[in-house]
Amino acid sequence: MSAPRATPPRSAAPTGDAAPAAAAPSAAAAPVAPAVPAGTLRALLTSWKFWAVMGVLAALVAMFTFGFTTDPKLVPSPLVGKPAPAFGVTQLNGPARISLAELKGTPVILNFWASWCVACRDEARVLQAAYLKFDREEHRVRVIGIAIQDTPEQALAFAKRFGKTYFLGLDTPRGEISLNYGLYGVPETFFIDGEGKIVFKQVGAVTPELIQEQVRRLAPRPDPS
Repeated sequence: MSAPRATPPRSAAPTGDAAPAAAAPSAAAAPVAPAVPAGTLRALLTSWKFWAVMGVLAALVAMFTFGFTTDPKLVPSPLVGKPAPAFGVTQLNGPARISLAELKGTPVILNFWASWCVACRDEARVLQAAYLKFDREEHRVRVIGIAIQDTPEQALAFAKRFGKTYFLGLDTPRGEISLNYGLYGVPETFFIDGEGKIVFKQVGAVTPELIQEQVRRLAPRPDPS
């Protein structure tokens, strides 16, 4: 066991004539910031460079705020009302090759999808039903699917699993087709009229109601009268 530590002797209390000890400065006291000279502040506020920098910063803040709070589904595509970008693809699930130019005169439902896309599973049967009714049976529109950022093996496995038998192609390794169409992601579907103009764009999975509405616009039935 170690020996007990000796207690240091207490200091004697100061006598009445002794000067009191100086008070220690407070540790919480914050340093005082130097004041900006009035002339410097006035020159800064009247400088066009200062306001130019502030304007750029405000624009950047607004841009990032808009980007993080805006749903891309609500942003109108700049391609709507304009000619659809040309493309040509070889069929994944068959021997054919097709180009948009060859389809002039026929409306097109152009769907971008991927085997890794969860929402693409929900719309797969909707697009297949649209193909059976409006493409193969009534010959009113063509239904085309282009897989992006995918492999032929994975895309074909997905098509087999979800019963996709309409024309399926694969984007180029550089994604040139999807880039030309300004994709936000997948799925996205473009409705193209017989003149090759995009009349509507759907971001997200399509529904039977949406397909029917757009087919009526693209290929209205002739008046029986």
